[in-house]
Order: sequence, then C-alpha cells, then structure tokens
Amino acid sequence: MTADPASVSSAFLASIQPVVLVGGKSRRFGRDKLLEPWHGKCLVEHPIDALRRVFGARVKVVGTCDPRIPGLADGTLPDSHEGAGPIGGIVAALDAWRGPVFVLAGDMPSVSHLDILAIAAEAERRTDVAAVLGFIGRVHPCFGVYLDAARPLLCARLASRAHRLLDALPSHLVFPVAVRHESAVNVNTPE
Repeated sequence: MTADPASVSSAFLASIQPVVLVGGKSRRFGRDKLLEPWHGKCLVEHPIDALRRVFGARVKVVGTCDPRIPGLADGTLPDSHEGAGPIGGIVAALDAWRGPVFVLAGDMPSVSHLDILAIAAEAERRTDVAAVLGFIGRVHPCFGVYLDAARPLLCARLASRAHRLLDALPSHLVFPVAVRHESAVNVNTPE
C-alpha cells in the first residue's frame, strides 16, 4: 500500500535535495546517452523536469558528465566517489546535503511526478528505514529517497569496494513503493 501523494508536507519536501545521477559511462548505449534527443528534449532533461515539478528549481546533478549537462539542472554536487557508480553519487549527495536526497537516474525519461510524490509521502512516514524506493517487481535503487540512516551503510560498502547498489542496503531497511512501470524504465540502448 502506498501513501496518498497529496499527503506529503511542504516542510518535508523542502528537507529533501533532489538529484539526478549523470556519471554513467553509457557502455550499452555506445555513446553519451544523456544528451540524446527524446520527445523534443535531451534524455536527461526529463528526470530533471519531473523532479522540478515536485521540488521546484533546485535539482542538482551528481557525476562527471558532458559539460553541457550541468547547465540543464539547477546546480551540481561534487562526486567525491567518482568511478564508484551510482552508490558513489548517492553518498556524495548525502555528504553534501546532510539530509534526505531524492535520487533519479539520468536515463529515466518517463518518470512521473506522481510517483515521485508517492515515494516522498511514504518517506515522510518512515522512521524505521534507510531508503524508500520505487518498486516494479523489484526495488529500483536509482528511484527514491535515501534517508540519513543510509549514509553509514553505503559508506561501509564503498570502503569495502562493494559498489553494487541493488544489495547495498539490507532489505528490512528499504521500503518499496509501487510505481508505474513506465516511470522506472531506463534507456540503455539506442533502440
């Protein structure tokens, strides 16, 4: 069961830093996919716009990327864990903000602001978890809120060089929120 998206408080939304992870290598795509055209905009603009619809013009990007990408967002956060993948970008965002961060991958062009709101609403109610993540048959680790409790666990994983994000947090510390399938789709190939 998910929370009513309208029931998230403006104070809680203001406490969250929205970020888009942009440091991927686009290996399967064959070139930098974030600047690829997608329905009249570049691919990365779609998750930025979805987050802006919920949080306003304060969306930051995290990760080493094409120099044109930071200008599409509302600022950047330094990636102090470059090369560590999404886990490094999330830890960098948590370090910089020192509060909850809402994370989206830069290659999620169809994410719905309603799903973002539903995840944020559930995160406001949860004091017993480290993350509230979108769920489509499995949790999507680059689609949700990472709370302060996630930071030491993710830092420990980084220190041990275990960079796989999907299993970085124990399942009992992750609360899944059902989202629309199209919201969680990543673009991985030109097709």
